[in-house]
Amino acid sequence: MKPSSVIPGVVLKTKFITSDKKAFQDYVDYVDREEAKKEQGANEKLFTLYQDYMDNPNKTSSLFTQQSNRLNEEEKKQLKKLFETAQKNNSIMWQDVITFHNPWLQENGLYDADTHTVDEKKLMDITRQSMKEMLKRERLNESAVWSAAIHYNTGNIHIHIATVEPQPTRERGKRKPKTLDAMKSTVVNQILNRGEQQQKINDLIRKDMVGKKKQDSSLKWKNRDIQPLFLQIYNHLPEDKRQWQYSYRTLKPMKPFIDVLSHKYIEKYHNHEYQQLLKELDKEVEELKKAYGEGKVDEKRYKNYKQTKIDDLYKRMGNAFLKEMKDYDKQQIKRMIESRKQSKRPANFNRNVSMHFTLKKMERAFKSEYESWKNQKHYEQLQKDIEHNRDAERGYE
Repeated sequence: MKPSSVIPGVVLKTKFITSDKKAFQDYVDYVDREEAKKEQGANEKLFTLYQDYMDNPNKTSSLFTQQSNRLNEEEKKQLKKLFETAQKNNSIMWQDVITFHNPWLQENGLYDADTHTVDEKKLMDITRQSMKEMLKRERLNESAVWSAAIHYNTGNIHIHIATVEPQPTRERGKRKPKTLDAMKSTVVNQILNRGEQQQKINDLIRKDMVGKKKQDSSLKWKNRDIQPLFLQIYNHLPEDKRQWQYSYRTLKPMKPFIDVLSHKYIEKYHNHEYQQLLKELDKEVEELKKAYGEGKVDEKRYKNYKQTKIDDLYKRMGNAFLKEMKDYDKQQIKRMIESRKQSKRPANFNRNVSMHFTLKKMERAFKSEYESWKNQKHYEQLQKDIEHNRDAERGYE
């Protein structure tokens, strides 16, 4: 297996132990042994995850919890009682270690390599957000308590967390993989703070391209080159207009044609915005890669990110065209009603004539440029265009 060339910014390791294990009691003993850390060689009874760390107060922060950044003596006693109660009641103890790549922490403003200082408050807040997500997903938020400490004694800063239930609600210690993924993602997102960058990407898609398309009629003279395809799609849509949605199952055969229509429009009017979107997506993928690394599991977090956003653009653009087709359809119905009134047709005019049949008659009225889209030769060319466009999209990646 080829080793990862990118060291991940964040690594999460987890396990759990049962109440009868020595490690459980060791941690309970550790909770109120702050003074013991200062005693030379006093490390014989320490919780496994903290072993060899707590004998040196310069290597670790004080214990912190959801409510406190630094537990005082009374808070430590209360915490110890909760852990003792949990052990007595046969609670599981969940042990989590969040490890950081120091250069990545420095790049994101949380660590100074020259002074060897870290933004402890920020890391504590990040831990709280991650634990909040874990407890909520595992339905432990009403029953569990946890404590944690930041460690500095290895090449990578890391945080140890211990969680128990004083009044257990579950016997199984295994947590869902999605829960652990969410824990890690919360840490990464809190540090990267990519909200502004992701908003920029969404604005390029929703405002700068799709939003402007919604204000631009496909039937304007300037859009005459896309009108034949627009009308071709329109005349082959299902009769049930509730199905005129890009993701609707019955529209699947039409989606390649809708994508070609969107591509032609984007290429003509929003090529600059589209190229900017691709650059921003590449930048975002690179940031996610540095955070998660290139491991087989973690690369799934960003591997399809770029294509997913491009697909979102085509879905939104496709729905914008379909919405316009709905409006166009309403106009055609209105014109037909007005035309019928003017022609003074008999009252027994067949009201059950299929609208689809009527629209087919309108289709035949279009000139040769529109008719050319219906013959087999152009149909095959259209399919080639679709494949070409897909290959082009892959080339951007």
